[in-house]
Amino acid sequence: MSREDQGHGEELRTAFLRHLPQRLRTLLRRARRQCRDGWDINALILLQREFATLADAAGRYGLLEIGTPLAALEAALAPYAGAGQLPDAAASAVLEPQLDALREQIEDAELIAAAAPAQAAGRRAQLRSSASAAPADGYARMDVPPSGYWRTLGLEDAPAAAAESRAGGAGSAADAEGSAPSSAPIAAVQPAAAAAPVAGPRVALLAAGDAHAAALRERLQARGCVVQSLPDAEATIEALAEQLPVLLLVAPSQQATLEALAGELRELRGHAQRFSVLALLEHDELAARLRALRAGADHCISVAGGLTQALALIDELLKGDAEEPYRVLIIEDDESQALFAESVLRKAGMLARMVTEPLAALDELERFKPDLILMDLNMPGADGLELTALIRERDAFVTTPIVFLSGDPDDERQFAALDAGGDDFITKPVRPKHLIAAVANRVRRARLAAKRRGAARPAPQTSGLVERTELLDRLQERLATGASARLHGGLLLLEVNDARALRERIGMTAYDALIAQVGSWVAGQVEAHELVARFGDAGLLLLAPERDEEPLAAFAQTLAARIGHERFGGHALALSLAGGACGLACGLTDAGALLAAAERALEGGRREGGVGRYAQLAGNRTLGQQLRSGLDGDGLYLVYQPLAPVSAGPAEAQYQALLRLRDEKGQIVTAAMLVPEAIRSGLIGELDRWVLGRCLATLAARERMGQPVRLFASQALATASDNARAEWLRQGVRDARLPPGRLVLEFRCDEARDQQRTLIDLALALHDIGIGLALSGVGREAILSGLLEQLPLDYVKLAPELARDDGVADLVARAHAAGRRVIAPRIEDAGSAVALCAAGVDYLQGNFVQQPGQSLDYDFSAGQL
Repeated sequence: MSREDQGHGEELRTAFLRHLPQRLRTLLRRARRQCRDGWDINALILLQREFATLADAAGRYGLLEIGTPLAALEAALAPYAGAGQLPDAAASAVLEPQLDALREQIEDAELIAAAAPAQAAGRRAQLRSSASAAPADGYARMDVPPSGYWRTLGLEDAPAAAAESRAGGAGSAADAEGSAPSSAPIAAVQPAAAAAPVAGPRVALLAAGDAHAAALRERLQARGCVVQSLPDAEATIEALAEQLPVLLLVAPSQQATLEALAGELRELRGHAQRFSVLALLEHDELAARLRALRAGADHCISVAGGLTQALALIDELLKGDAEEPYRVLIIEDDESQALFAESVLRKAGMLARMVTEPLAALDELERFKPDLILMDLNMPGADGLELTALIRERDAFVTTPIVFLSGDPDDERQFAALDAGGDDFITKPVRPKHLIAAVANRVRRARLAAKRRGAARPAPQTSGLVERTELLDRLQERLATGASARLHGGLLLLEVNDARALRERIGMTAYDALIAQVGSWVAGQVEAHELVARFGDAGLLLLAPERDEEPLAAFAQTLAARIGHERFGGHALALSLAGGACGLACGLTDAGALLAAAERALEGGRREGGVGRYAQLAGNRTLGQQLRSGLDGDGLYLVYQPLAPVSAGPAEAQYQALLRLRDEKGQIVTAAMLVPEAIRSGLIGELDRWVLGRCLATLAARERMGQPVRLFASQALATASDNARAEWLRQGVRDARLPPGRLVLEFRCDEARDQQRTLIDLALALHDIGIGLALSGVGREAILSGLLEQLPLDYVKLAPELARDDGVADLVARAHAAGRRVIAPRIEDAGSAVALCAAGVDYLQGNFVQQPGQSLDYDFSAGQL
């Protein structure tokens, strides 16, 4: 093993030892609770795996006395975990002495952890000593390691301190201990007068055998960065727990590791000090980007064409971290509320200033120059809507983010606030963590956008084209100035017809020059205040601030007619154009949505052989067509709502997976509309399979992170009972390595009543796979008729109207007598929650517990409701 590998291994060992005592205490506490309160199969499997992991690590680092009781506990639990059985009271009693043996090792682990830093320093000194000794092969000894050597080990202070000690500096550790100063002429190699270099930004590089890792590390070190190499997930968790970097880089070969780290990254980002995660991708593919972003990456960039663009983005991120603190102006007439927000933001490292007189804030804007304005909605003198309009009239603050913080529950009022020019709306009361995240994310994006605009505008391209990012930023600015329905202007997307055949005919180099020439020609036809940018392989994008959709489409027709008389490229080619126009007043409020609308209009233009208009297409696509597009693309997504336990005891994390679709207008369509439409359109089979595929992927990712959850997924009985679907599910559960009970399929009671035999056969097949079964919409009649006793169910979800039924307690008791756990859904208020808790239900679900969201962050460890 090389000295570099030895040093890196020593760092990992020290980090492991530092966290070992707490990990042992946590495992011991969980195991004793299971022995005392009764075992749960999921907790059993998780404990057995964690005992095995720690025992293996302890053996790897030479901690045999600690590893022995861990291995014994793992061996004791393995038979039960393998057979899916639970230890009884006698077996739990046998485990107690083994747990006592583990408890006795915690004190030893603490002593070893306390001594680890000094031992690590001693081993590093041995490495340096061996490095300076004359080798047998005759190479000259090296008193000082090569430049950047210690950074590859993630070390900063120890080498500097060691150099100071070797130089015999005043007050050094060697002098204090009475050691004789070194007689080696170190000063001749490294002058004593030279100050130790100031450590640059700390960058963690997750890479193991990656082709780009060495080159990337070398270039970052040349920029003055302290680079710490991390080989795997375990080393990354330990290193991040020790010290957060400014930036975590994930090499292309480590994307699966990033997904496994998603939960840890989310937890670490609860710290006030934020760090960014940049995923380097082998290829610039949308699916790869989505995977990385869902796993916790903040940015993604392809390295297929080299590291130049990646390094430019890294420089941008590192400079952004060194910027001055975020400046937030708080406009709130209630002084206590203003002081609360100011205190929270200041503790997060921001510069916050509060103003309690709304109109006085206009003068404070010029003095304070905030990055973001945090504003109440209902204030005397001038409310938030009026004040937003006054702020947006000032050119310097047209793009400054405005976030409303208000307790106003009126949805229409909240929409009016956003329509008036606000960027976000946060409802009081707000958790400090939520407030900090909302403010920091808005400011970070605003600063990045301003930086990119500043970089793009001073040096326009000689072709007359601008960068696409600049055009889209300018579009977003325009949308932020007010209600979209009152905006003038439009977006035009042009495309050269038969581009693929043209490229194959003349070659890629000539083709690219040809499209650039077409772009210059189009840029010469537009007004001075209009922007033109390249878009895709054969497209051009035009932002016209004063042309609405109809005149913009007419202009596109003119361009299509004119270009037929022109000749382009060395081959003097005649070209034709298709176009799609979308007006800014179409009702869409996001640049991405407008761009998608222009692309839809372009599709219409291709079909018609001319120019398409979004206004003529909008609303023509049915919900079924949008659902079809969602299944083919990324319009569909899942949100999750927790099922909170009512009684005390070990709380398992479990969520209902809820289907959502973002339609062409940017509105959210729920499952209540999607499922009936899917049935009418014949898409219910594909839709149910899509939901199950996403659930299996989520469950597998959580298992890899060691943060298992249970997911409930609604399904149609007709599609789930298909034999091919059952086999597909079996393979999916096997591939995801899911323990029994992680996935629960939920069917409607009205379906079950009509198809009892089908559901019974399906339940037997599902239980054989390890999938649970739930019945939703269960009312009084279904319970009294004995339906629950006839069906092999695991869970019963009550019909919402039973929350107001005086006899609900008797109905819950009958369900319990049949061995079913009872879920009360759609709980919206405290009164319903209290009544159903008193009735004896097992779980509550609804907005009263938590609104649906895309993160699985409900705190199940808090205990009962």
